[in-house]
Amino acid sequence: MTAQSVILPLPSEHARFIVLTLKDLSLAELKQQIEALLATRDLLISQHPDAHIKTAIAFGPELWSKLHATTPTGFKQLDPQHGAFNMPVVPADVFIHIASSRTDLCFALSQAFFTGIQNKVNVLDERACFRYLDSRDLTGFIDGTENPQFPDDRAEVALLPEQNGIFADGSFIFAQRYVHNLAKWQQLKVDSQEQVIGRTKLESIELEDDVKPENAHVARTVVEDADGEEMEILRHSLPYGDGQGEQGLFFVAYTHDLSIIDAMLKRMFGTAGDAIHDRLLHFTTAVDGAYYFAPSNELLEQILQD
Repeated sequence: MTAQSVILPLPSEHARFIVLTLKDLSLAELKQQIEALLATRDLLISQHPDAHIKTAIAFGPELWSKLHATTPTGFKQLDPQHGAFNMPVVPADVFIHIASSRTDLCFALSQAFFTGIQNKVNVLDERACFRYLDSRDLTGFIDGTENPQFPDDRAEVALLPEQNGIFADGSFIFAQRYVHNLAKWQQLKVDSQEQVIGRTKLESIELEDDVKPENAHVARTVVEDADGEEMEILRHSLPYGDGQGEQGLFFVAYTHDLSIIDAMLKRMFGTAGDAIHDRLLHFTTAVDGAYYFAPSNELLEQILQD
């Protein structure tokens, strides 16, 4: 088994995230369009070997039940959060993650997928995202500092292990778009921003526990197991935006265990039972969110051929 190509490498400079429901598109037509995307990807890789072209195709729980007779343990739909802040859930059928060092090649792959089916699907989002400066969010803070860096560590965090049988080397995905209020954020002085995040802005050094607020973003997004060990996820988040329009973060995380995401969101949105929420939510708004499953390359090929 091998994981789909975008998951384990470090993020590329550009990505395009596609979220859709099938509407009038049949399963056979969907498979045909995915095959067209993958064929175009392979052609572009041969033509542009240095462009670091990578993809992942994933499916929502409802569609997955129509594509395969069995479901990986723990795969479900995301639960909305109604706490200090609300977090909506917008279920979708298909999530496509395209990445490359070139934004034009990301566009070409999207074009290959949508050719001939534009009126048959409901596109909930198609978002062109980019690496900002030295991997910073638009808030100015480095994003994904705690990501595992070595391939084996990234695989352990993101991929379902061998005991999952045919689902081994697949990965669950949490995708969610945030819209930042940068005008409000930029009214804060740097030291106040650091108190919100829980890290220094320039060097991305985590604040000491005795000075880091309990509602800092870093403090609320850390989830620990029964032994006090941090339970990691693999982030592929990237900023997006236009100079005059919405600006924010498209949060994408790969994991072998969705309960980690569940716990993280409860801690962020104030539904964990301790009456604390993530202070960063005063400056950014979650506008959607859903769970998906990205099967291994081998299982994806089997599904496309069935």
